[in-house]
Amino acid sequence: MDRQASASVFQLPDKTPERIRSFHDLWLAKAGGGLPQSSEFDLPALSADYPLLARIGVEGPEKKLIWRELAATELWPFGPPVENGPVAESVPALSVKRVADAFRETLESGIPDYFETTSWFHGGRSLSLARLVAPIAAGAGRELIALWEVMEPPVAL
Repeated sequence: MDRQASASVFQLPDKTPERIRSFHDLWLAKAGGGLPQSSEFDLPALSADYPLLARIGVEGPEKKLIWRELAATELWPFGPPVENGPVAESVPALSVKRVADAFRETLESGIPDYFETTSWFHGGRSLSLARLVAPIAAGAGRELIALWEVMEPPVAL
């Protein structure tokens, strides 16, 4: 996890939801040309504006992804995350490898990752979600800060 790339190489797509764009701007402002410190993000305070926000760390020699801190919401559009629990237990089985790989790549590269999906099934229907995950400095290593945004349900063709 010692590679570092400039955050300026990452750009959000034009149709990115405004809340994710706003959070990315906040992350960039706190980054100041490097990685922002985890202490720069007060999740309880930020959850008022960003209700699906989480800090994710790694644990153990296998570098298991763990939910470190969660926004104060009970309406997660996927399996409800449990603080200090494995991320893999909240992600649908068919998506675990893709999500874990994207998160680990963000940890390694130091470059945020944006992704949209309509494959989440929640309450008997599919939802369109957008996700931004960005690296943050934590102690001697890195963690992630991730924001999800529920977009309009997909349009049936």
